[in-house]
Amino acid sequence: MKFKFRNQFRSASLLLSRAVLGMLLLCCSAHAASTFHISVNTTPLIGNSSGPFSIDFQLNNGTAAGLGNNTATISNFNYFGGSAVGSASLFGGAQGDLASGVLLNNSSAFQEFFQEFTLGTRLAFDVSLTSNVDGVTPDAFVFTLLDSNLFNITTTGLGDSLVLVNLDSSLLTVQSFNGTGAYGAVTTSVPEPPPYVSLLIGLPLLVLAARKMREAA
Repeated sequence: MKFKFRNQFRSASLLLSRAVLGMLLLCCSAHAASTFHISVNTTPLIGNSSGPFSIDFQLNNGTAAGLGNNTATISNFNYFGGSAVGSASLFGGAQGDLASGVLLNNSSAFQEFFQEFTLGTRLAFDVSLTSNVDGVTPDAFVFTLLDSNLFNITTTGLGDSLVLVNLDSSLLTVQSFNGTGAYGAVTTSVPEPPPYVSLLIGLPLLVLAARKMREAA
């Protein structure tokens, strides 16, 4: 009878180990391509004399040795009453437009995308970044808004950015900033948690299940 219980426990433990391994692999996959949602309150820009405004994305390469090792994919644009206008301006490894989606591949030292849009109450989109670390100087993803002279609107962020992400770790930290001066009411939020957080929530449940199986055996 004890032998039977041991075999059942070993089988259950093996299944549990596979479940934990599968979850950890999913976590690692989430780290490799972190996805987050950006939302900007653009209502204060409506009627602003500095318009029309453009959406600007950059993926700056940290080191020459890291050329082509990271990408930024931007999709699911929502203008909440506004729309994309005209054609996109592309530099370096930038592709796409606001209608089809944007891809930045750090195949050169500097990649930039910008395109004009008409204002709605908000601007929202999703960003997916790979996170291959270059070393001392990391790659960096930057989002900001440009005025009619193609200058960044002033913000509390480095280089007047609204969002800045240094690709310096497998666990990316998204820094969001707000407008200043004439743009002080422009606010940025990143409401979605990284995908690995929800995956890690299940780990305590698996540990509890293992404990119950040991007690039953």
